Amino acid sequence: MTKKIFSIVLKFLIFITSTTGVLVSFFNAKHDGYSHWHKRLLFFTGQSNLWIGLFSLILAILIIVKLTTHKDCVKNWLYTLKYVFTVSITLTGFIYCCLLGPFAGDSYNAWSVSSWLTHVVTPVLSITDFFVDDYKYVFKKRDILYSIIPPALYLAFCSILGLFNVDFGRGETYPYFFLNFNSPAGFFGFSDQKPFVLGSFYWIIIFLLMTLSFAFFLIYIHPQSIQKRKQKKLEKSLTKKQN
Repeated sequence: MTKKIFSIVLKFLIFITSTTGVLVSFFNAKHDGYSHWHKRLLFFTGQSNLWIGLFSLILAILIIVKLTTHKDCVKNWLYTLKYVFTVSITLTGFIYCCLLGPFAGDSYNAWSVSSWLTHVVTPVLSITDFFVDDYKYVFKKRDILYSIIPPALYLAFCSILGLFNVDFGRGETYPYFFLNFNSPAGFFGFSDQKPFVLGSFYWIIIFLLMTLSFAFFLIYIHPQSIQKRKQKKLEKSLTKKQN
């Protein structure tokens, strides 16, 4: 019961930190050079935070209902969706902390309160909750492939907006430098100008592989998966002894 309560608390915290971070970014939009606050929603950061935040709130409520009414409202597909959103927010935090933040320069405050909440606090809480949550659903290998759906949809979304020269808020028709198809490196090329070292095509492949790696790693080290591997190993050992 203590573990369930801790997981519920974590889910409410995820909702608070993610939505607060996004809302604060709205208020700071003009200060950071964005033409309008709603432009923040065109970025994967805002979208992935809202996905994990709102879904964590829904799950927290469903688990409370389950504990009070003893009716299991949490279906298997909800576990899969939670896992997919956890991978997305992990990708958000990793890319920002390792790639975007260091190259932000003085163009805007890269480590503002909203950035910390959306790129560090929420991802850490989400990963923690993934391992604390008492899953009955046994993750399958195909679930790993589902994790690339949000990044793939976002890529299609950005490509369509780019074709129509939609401004992402700062006079640029792309959200992140690695999705600038007209950069010095172009789509398939290379460049000596940082951060445009690789063409967008190579960045996309790297990030999709990174997404799959995060997805595999989260499942692989999940206590449920570890227990399952131990059980299979024990069954094989017993089978060998019987033979």
